[in-house]
Amino acid sequence: MLSIQHAQDLLAQAHLDGWLLYDFRGSNPIARRLLELNSTAHLTRRFALWIPCAGEPILAVSSLDAHIFEPLPYPRRLYASRYQWQHALHDMLTGARKIAVEYSPLGELPTVSFLDAGTAEFLRSLGLELVSSADLVQYLEAVWSQEQIQDNLVTASKLRSIMMASIEQARWMARERRGSEYDLQQFILNAFAAESLRTDHWPIVAIGPNTASPHYEPTPGSAAPIVGNALLMLDMWAKSMWDNATYADITWTVWLGTTPPDEVRHVADLVIAARDAALDKVRKHFASRAPVHGYQVDDAARDVITAAGYGEYFIHRTGHSIGTEVHGYGANMDNYETCDTRQILPGTSFSIEPGIYLPGRFGVRSECDVVIDHNGAVLIPSEPLQHELIVLEV
Repeated sequence: MLSIQHAQDLLAQAHLDGWLLYDFRGSNPIARRLLELNSTAHLTRRFALWIPCAGEPILAVSSLDAHIFEPLPYPRRLYASRYQWQHALHDMLTGARKIAVEYSPLGELPTVSFLDAGTAEFLRSLGLELVSSADLVQYLEAVWSQEQIQDNLVTASKLRSIMMASIEQARWMARERRGSEYDLQQFILNAFAAESLRTDHWPIVAIGPNTASPHYEPTPGSAAPIVGNALLMLDMWAKSMWDNATYADITWTVWLGTTPPDEVRHVADLVIAARDAALDKVRKHFASRAPVHGYQVDDAARDVITAAGYGEYFIHRTGHSIGTEVHGYGANMDNYETCDTRQILPGTSFSIEPGIYLPGRFGVRSECDVVIDHNGAVLIPSEPLQHELIVLEV
């Protein structure tokens, strides 16, 4: 359950008058998660929870949906008509001037940009200044408990073992000329089940030119055969069966065959160097207790690839926040798709996964997770990492 005291402490530190959590038919997943509303709850009307910097929160809910909110401890203001809704918000927000909402200026951070333009206009008509709740959300949603960190370390170890077993399985498939990308994907999913791991989406298994597509998905009808003298990319993510489990997420790229082309080896070396530059950035900042922001980590990796002449082929952010969902609500390592100015916090986790993708030819990605413990120590749960292009003779 949302800690109102924690939220109010954060509001005070940010010099905000309060936080308005607003939702209409699932438009704001953050509001629903923080209030622990059932994802299948049949909410047909608007609701809002006003958390003032000091004092008691209050809910504005439709009388038709009021029964869904009965477990929540907050006093409520029921409404039926649109005029009653507007009056409820006006009364709740009286005296406030600067409030947090799920909004991002210019839509820069879409992971927290859920307030519709019309509701924003109405709130501004009340004389309110709207501020992004991105930092509040990160503190409340992205910081892991010590139990989550410990569980994740176990999960990451299992995931790395499955990665190694899957690479060996790919070598066997190539040698025996038996099996496809889809078959190897099923091998991974069976390994997840054996280790009591679960995932929200099937792992990526790509060979040859398919590695040039960052989110390639094999199907039974389209999967390419696992063969020799080809590049293989495996990207897998999973979490334990525990209710509050968090994801581990790793990618390895290997060569099945004898001698890889020089450019393949060169690109792999660049990607690994970019990953390590991003890791070094994080380590140095936390070692010196200096703030580090998501966009700075992206810059550290991207600069390596750009300087080598491959910048146009690095077509996604360097990493994403990780939580109970594989793409979490904390800072992303991004100065490409967005500019994430949020500070990386102790107790959070994120991926570092630079890649170079040459259309129609091949692609290389190397991904590891970073967990910052509550003391600011930088943990890499899936160590040892891939430090060079692995060549597997078949």
